[in-house]
Amino acid sequence: MPITILHVVYVWPILRRFRNERLTLVIGSIIPDLEIPLLTMMGYAIPRGLAHSIIGALTIDSLIVLLATKIIYSFPRVISSLGVNPRSSVSLIYSWNAASVGALTHVLIDYLHHSYNPILWPIINDYIEGPLTIFLGYLYASLLLHIISIILLTSIILYSSRILKISLRRLLSSPSNLYRVLVEPDF
Repeated sequence: MPITILHVVYVWPILRRFRNERLTLVIGSIIPDLEIPLLTMMGYAIPRGLAHSIIGALTIDSLIVLLATKIIYSFPRVISSLGVNPRSSVSLIYSWNAASVGALTHVLIDYLHHSYNPILWPIINDYIEGPLTIFLGYLYASLLLHIISIILLTSIILYSSRILKISLRRLLSSPSNLYRVLVEPDF
């Protein structure tokens, strides 16, 4: 997997489509990795389970995302300090769709470069090797995806700095500026 936070770069191009649920989409793109420390602490050798399957992304991941965003929105100080746009009233289906798209993006990106993907669980109970892993091996597939992710993140930050006319130092040192760039890019 790319480092968990790097999954955000893969939903960044579609953030504008989810105008009222951008935070939900972004959290959805990182939430499947919550199972990794949990499964590791429980003693599983391969820390990939339900949360890294398509069905998991559409169900449990999305439910956790909706609960997480509800909790985040219940802290007005956090919301105001980050500059989070107030949430408009949206349907549960719209919110669930945003959470599902974020989680599915994560699952599919991880599928590309892992040799232990429960992507089709429970239909197929075996781990499926990702296509990049088949051709490049795990080490090079993982390295390639990390490089791509870092290039995308760097491009987003440089582009945003130029468009917003904010120095890189100011952009990177401000949580509210980073939030604006990575979650609510209205520029």
